[in-house]
Amino acid sequence: MLGVTLLVTALTARLGFWQLDRAEQKEQAHARVLAQGQLAPLSTQDFLHTIQPSDALERRVALEGEWLAQWTVYLENRSMQGRPGFWVFTPLQLSADRVVLVQRGWVVRDVVQSDKLPAIETPKGRVQVKGRWVAPPSVMVELSHAKQAESDKGFLALRQNIDMKALAQETGLAFVANVVQTGEPSEGLMRDWPAHLSGADKNRAYALQWFALALLCVGLFTWFQIIRKIKHEAH
Repeated sequence: MLGVTLLVTALTARLGFWQLDRAEQKEQAHARVLAQGQLAPLSTQDFLHTIQPSDALERRVALEGEWLAQWTVYLENRSMQGRPGFWVFTPLQLSADRVVLVQRGWVVRDVVQSDKLPAIETPKGRVQVKGRWVAPPSVMVELSHAKQAESDKGFLALRQNIDMKALAQETGLAFVANVVQTGEPSEGLMRDWPAHLSGADKNRAYALQWFALALLCVGLFTWFQIIRKIKHEAH
């Protein structure tokens, strides 16, 4: 019984320390993100040279280019302020061989026809875009026939996910970065993006649970194997 108690206690305590380590890693990553946000914005000229994403993610950007409206993509099942809608992405051409994919904003979904593409404005000519350099959008669960439908109908503006390599092949564009546009609502789009959080508190909560289990194991062993035996022998 002692061996089992020691094993379970050691395991749960180890898991608790592992969660604390994960929390520390997340805090450090969050601190790097905040530090990146304090740096001067990257300009169009910066993107005309090779920049490693690992060195520039979460950096602010101030870009100038032309929208390629024909390649606009609406990602469905994305919510904002508790309402269902779409994230809208449009490539921004900086030069002949440099294009960034811009997450321009969010637009509400039609309450009757869920797959109806809402009207947004896409200015022609040179535009200025401010935002942050971010990782590609996360992948959500996708229906198995989506790719087949895409090949049957050609370019689909309404999608569940964006595969950057596939989109580059499909459009022939040389994407160098993903940018989320920030600022006030415009062009029919909202930009109330959630604040970047470390998520470390969740790991600390898990650590507390594991440590509590370790203490519970010690407490149960102490009560049943030591205290109760002492009381029984005393009688």
